[in-house]
Amino acid sequence: MPSEKKVSGSRFLKAVEALAISPAEAKNTVQSYLRQSQKKYPADSESQHQDRIADKIVERYAKYAAMVGGTSALTGIIPGIGTAIAASAGAATDVTFCMKLQVDMCMCLAEAFNYDLETEDARYLSFLLAGGGTLEKFDASTGVKIASQAGVHMLRNYLQGATLVATRQLFEEAGISLTRRSMAKALPFGVGVAIGSSANYILTRFVGHQAKTWFILDRSIPKKKARPKGHPAKRRKRTLAPS
Repeated sequence: MPSEKKVSGSRFLKAVEALAISPAEAKNTVQSYLRQSQKKYPADSESQHQDRIADKIVERYAKYAAMVGGTSALTGIIPGIGTAIAASAGAATDVTFCMKLQVDMCMCLAEAFNYDLETEDARYLSFLLAGGGTLEKFDASTGVKIASQAGVHMLRNYLQGATLVATRQLFEEAGISLTRRSMAKALPFGVGVAIGSSANYILTRFVGHQAKTWFILDRSIPKKKARPKGHPAKRRKRTLAPS
């Protein structure tokens, strides 16, 4: 029988998955930024365009997150019953939509760095980056920095193993951290609005910059070719990560 923690993580993951951006929407967003970048800087390399697009994506979603944080805290302006509503429905709404925006942002970043979002690995990578970055911001990470060579290898290994289990666990921990943070927005007299908007903006920028750095490192660190099952290990040529 699954534990309560796994069920909770699974429900949170499914809720965010249901709201997440589609691969086509992510591609359209990135292509729009790419056209702008190529028009303004026609001589730039692909990697320069990728880095510039990544910055645009992070800023875009940080602003979206700030809007969500301020809106779901508005019921906290009214002392008493308004505060009670903000502490329950407001917190739950903010946690789900805030994480949805982290995932949307990471999916757009994956698209910008030439990952195919039609594949399961690329989508799970986006969820892992969103969950891992959120945990790191709350000092509740797995002990490995996402934006590091070790972080690149860690997530690559996750994608080769029990990806769904790892994602559920990260989302369980991220959900707990976000819920605790969201309760601060239930403060009366409008204090929560400022807290929610600012906190969501800062969190999303942090997660976005960690994810961007991860993709830049991933771009430069060689990947090992998968060894066919049943074949002995051999010294193989290494190929570069997506560029």
